[in-house]
Amino acid sequence: MSVQSTTNCQPASSGDAVNLQISSMTGSESMPRVNGELIFEAPWQSRAFGMAVSLSQQGLFTWATFRGELASSIKRNNQNGLDEYYLCWLEALEMCLTRTKVLDAEAIHQREHEFEHHERDEVF
Repeated sequence: MSVQSTTNCQPASSGDAVNLQISSMTGSESMPRVNGELIFEAPWQSRAFGMAVSLSQQGLFTWATFRGELASSIKRNNQNGLDEYYLCWLEALEMCLTRTKVLDAEAIHQREHEFEHHERDEVF
């Protein structure tokens, strides 16, 4: 009688690599956690997190590039606290997207202005 292996020997996906890199982030850019779980105080924070991870997994930018932008933003803004951390995260995401020409910086600032002045409804 022969035994067939059911083990799938597929190489790790880019998503697995990004997940590993996220979990190994240390220092000022490490993800805020409580009991090992990621912390998000507002929906926009988890959305910004998800967008950065997903776009990196899709190859729009490397995780190392994003992480470098995040570290620079944290240092530049003297990040202190959870909300400030995710503002730095969002700034790093914007930098990655504008540098890769996925988004235009002026378009981002125009959209921010529209939301701030109630010219556009919030997206849920």
